Amino acid sequence: MKVSIIVTCYNQEAFLGETLNSIAQQTYSDWECIIIDDGSTDNSAQIAKKWREKDSRFLYFYQENKDRSAARNAGIDKISGEFVQFLDGDDMLQPTKFEESIALFTKEKCDIVISNFEEIKEGKRRPPFCNLGKYEFTYENILLKWDIDFNIPIHCFIFSKKSIEGIFFVEEFSVKEDWVMWLEVFKRTPKVLFIDKPLAVYRIHNSNTSQNKELIEKNIEKVLSYILKNETLYFDAFFLKIINYYKEKIHKIQSRPWYKKVFYALIGKE
Repeated sequence: MKVSIIVTCYNQEAFLGETLNSIAQQTYSDWECIIIDDGSTDNSAQIAKKWREKDSRFLYFYQENKDRSAARNAGIDKISGEFVQFLDGDDMLQPTKFEESIALFTKEKCDIVISNFEEIKEGKRRPPFCNLGKYEFTYENILLKWDIDFNIPIHCFIFSKKSIEGIFFVEEFSVKEDWVMWLEVFKRTPKVLFIDKPLAVYRIHNSNTSQNKELIEKNIEKVLSYILKNETLYFDAFFLKIINYYKEKIHKIQSRPWYKKVFYALIGKE
């Protein structure tokens, strides 16, 4: 049973070698690694091509810069495996991640396996920023707990291909695109199993999107509005989450058209 790893990179020459090496070191050998170079202008292409030369399981594709959601979607279109692993070009996997995950898929006939993770910053390992064992992996919790005390880094997941069939990342989003994707996946109520081991490694550095507060501020309202528009079952609860999320900014409601739109939607006005 093959695992298709989709590695997306944009100017990550400082980390890409370690990322691809963590795949090459997997104890489970039936995999393909689809590298989508999203218009890098550094040496990322040369690094990827060297790995392709060393191991034919590495596949390299270049596209003009379209952002990582489009890069991941391009990778989804190319997979041939029964399982899908997403991995950004600066993060890593522990050697037994595939082996332990596939064992659960085989034994338990589940749809998704999620492993725990650890962080690395400036070469030092440290515990994760949230406790993945705190909540069940359900649509409701991913909707309402996300960004409060519950976030799941993208490389913690391994999906069965069937569980994400027909679902793609929304390419207009530069942040929180994974959150929107997981909501669509978990609407299908998949069977999920959790490996409480740090089998994924999340790298913290200045170029992380999660560290770019200006980018997050610029895009988060668009993401929240999109989710609110598509949410019905937990509409009121999610709306209250938005209010709490922005409670320090509520005084600006008269100058924020988006806030007005959300408030008016809740009370039934145009």
